[in-house]
Amino acid sequence: MDLLETEAIVNKAVEKCYEIVNLSNRNMTILPSNIHKLTKVKKLMLNDNKLVMPPSELTDLITLEELTLDNNNFTMLPSGMSKLQNLKFFSVCQNHLYHLPPDMLELKSLTQLWLVGCDFGNLPREINKLVNLETISVRSNKLSDLPVEFCDLKLLRWCCLAENQLFSLPESFSNLKSLVYLDVNKNSFTSIPECITGMSSLLTLMIRSNQVASMSDDTLLALSNINKLDLRDNVLVEKPAHWKVRTINHIVLIRISFNFVFPHCETKH
Repeated sequence: MDLLETEAIVNKAVEKCYEIVNLSNRNMTILPSNIHKLTKVKKLMLNDNKLVMPPSELTDLITLEELTLDNNNFTMLPSGMSKLQNLKFFSVCQNHLYHLPPDMLELKSLTQLWLVGCDFGNLPREINKLVNLETISVRSNKLSDLPVEFCDLKLLRWCCLAENQLFSLPESFSNLKSLVYLDVNKNSFTSIPECITGMSSLLTLMIRSNQVASMSDDTLLALSNINKLDLRDNVLVEKPAHWKVRTINHIVLIRISFNFVFPHCETKH
C-alpha cells in the first residue's frame, strides 16, 4: 500500500472521528503527512512497518491512550513524549532503541510498558516516575542489573525480565507489594533471590533455564503463597525435605504445577 492510500485512510478516520486507527503492516518508511489530524484517536497501531525516523508527529496526539510501534526500525523515540499525558499503554518491542527518552518517564497515566527485544543494557533510574505502572516486559534485552528505583513501582503487578543477563535482584525488590507475576526465565540466577521470599502477593514465579543448583527448606517454605513455580532446566540435584506430599497444602500446589526434573532422580508430576 502506497503513502497516498495510507493518507486516504487517515483522512477517513479524521472525517469519521475514529478513536481506533490501525496502520500496521503497510510497508511505511515515513508517517503520512496528515497523521497530525487524528485529534480524536485514542488507540493507534503502527507496528510491522519500516519506520526509521522518530515519529515526532505523534507527540501532538494528546488524546492517545494506546500506542503500538512494534517491529519497526527506530533507534530512538522523539522528544516531547511527555505531552501524551493520557497514554496508558505503550509498546515499542523489537526496535533497536538502547534507551528511553527522559521525558517519556513523565507519563503519569502509563499502566503498561512493553520493551521486548530493544537492546537495553540498563533501565533508567527515573523509571520510578511511572507511578501508575502495573505491567512491564523487558524480555530479550541485555540487562545485567536493575536500578534500585525500579522497586519504587508500588502498583506493579506483572513483571517479565526473562532472557536477560540478570544474576541478582535489588534487596528492595520485596517492596513491590502488589507484584503477582514474576518471570526471570533464561537469566543467570544461581539461587532463588532471597528478596522475593515472603512476598505475600506473589503467586507465580518463573525461573526456568537459569543456574539454580539448590533450594533450601527455608526458601521453599518462605514462598508461602506461590501457586506456580517453574524451575525446569536448572541444575538442581536434590529435593528439599519439605517437597514431599506430606507437607502443607501450598507446597503440594507448587509440586504439581510443573515438571520438576532432577538430574539424578528424574520424576514428572
